[in-house]
Amino acid sequence: MIIVGIIIIGITIGLGLNSGRQETTKLQDPRTIAWNHVHGVGIDPVDSSILYIATHGDFYQSRNGAPPVKVDKGRADYMAFNAPPTKDYPLYASGHPASGGNTGLIKSIDGGTTWQLVAKILEPPVDFHAMAVSKSNPDTILGFDSGARGFFKTTDAGKTWTNLEYPEYISALAILPNDSQLIFAGTGKGIFKSSDGGKTWVHLKTYNGLIVQALAFDDDGALFASVGTFGLVKSNDLGESWEDLQDIDLTVTSIAADSKNKILFVGGYSSGGFQEVYKLPYDVDSFEIIGTNKGQIKSHE
Repeated sequence: MIIVGIIIIGITIGLGLNSGRQETTKLQDPRTIAWNHVHGVGIDPVDSSILYIATHGDFYQSRNGAPPVKVDKGRADYMAFNAPPTKDYPLYASGHPASGGNTGLIKSIDGGTTWQLVAKILEPPVDFHAMAVSKSNPDTILGFDSGARGFFKTTDAGKTWTNLEYPEYISALAILPNDSQLIFAGTGKGIFKSSDGGKTWVHLKTYNGLIVQALAFDDDGALFASVGTFGLVKSNDLGESWEDLQDIDLTVTSIAADSKNKILFVGGYSSGGFQEVYKLPYDVDSFEIIGTNKGQIKSHE
């Protein structure tokens, strides 16, 4: 009888420990995602409920604000990413395949599930960390190579490329939706503006000397930027004047604007170093978290 009692107690303790492990897994926030750096966010042009999230290693979709779901079949580091500016155009990205090296410019026509090479441009292939696609002429694509080997432009969807002069090392790019000739470049020394498709540049006085990590237009021509010291800012007059938006605990490195619903999606890193994606209104007076790697459970003991 004593032996049976010990066995029963042992089984009870074992079940309790197992139950604890299962409960820990269930308590994990579904918005806690095992991702590394968030490099880009973008909104589907046909269905604005679909948010694309490009990260260092995986590609995700979030639908209607739900927790992100990994959709790519093969892992890659999507260092630059642009959602289609209009329907019937692909997603574009650049970075590093899991096998190493650079991807060059790649595209996806199935929402990020599979990717195909568009152009290498250089050898070794380019590694764009800043990229922009024109809404008025989606065959126009700009990209800055992370190794500073060139600032490249195509007007035929990647068949041919021109190497343009650039003012400083470029960290962000944006093209005015209704004019593919008007380009803004974010750098470590502020914002530069080109009115001739990237041939010549003017250095804007506002934010001169500050790092600009992200730029994005909405469909109405409002320009959003992430600027060191200031955080999120907005210009309604093509950079002539700027409005400080409500500060959030996020160093924003990518921005996507939903003009119809007046919503921003931003990706970046918090003061605690966590990689996060937020949904927030244009006035930034509140926010919802889409995904974070804070509280990531790596193992169960």
